[in-house]
Amino acid sequence: MRHRERLLPPIWLFAVCLLVVPAAVLVFLPIDPVWGWIVAIVLYLGIAGGLVVAAPVVEVDGTTLHAGRARIPLEALGEAVALDARQSYVTLHAEWDARAYHSTVPWTRRLVRVPVVDGSDPTTAWVVSTRRPEALVAAIRDARA
Repeated sequence: MRHRERLLPPIWLFAVCLLVVPAAVLVFLPIDPVWGWIVAIVLYLGIAGGLVVAAPVVEVDGTTLHAGRARIPLEALGEAVALDARQSYVTLHAEWDARAYHSTVPWTRRLVRVPVVDGSDPTTAWVVSTRRPEALVAAIRDARA
């Protein structure tokens, strides 16, 4: 079983970023309104494009877990656990593990935690944001079997 998801920001974040348009138009209004609109559109497209390009991809292929730019072989991982919203909050706050690898985004409330069992790796676990935690856990379990 394969798993792949891009953790794109929600639509409301793109709508909030539209606030840059009137700000840019107002800044350039005394100079030239046309240039204000041009700069505003270019700024918005740059911000929206940056959000899309920077969105991490979480993927399980046959032998590797990818989270953002990092990857780890599945044989170096223990049993994956899907965390609910409350457990995810506690993991990111009260039980923060500085030695764990974190690939999280603020617009996804669910996490999967996978302990690292490789003794030569100083990382204790991978904590990964996902919109489908049960599917990610199942993909890791199936690929390791």
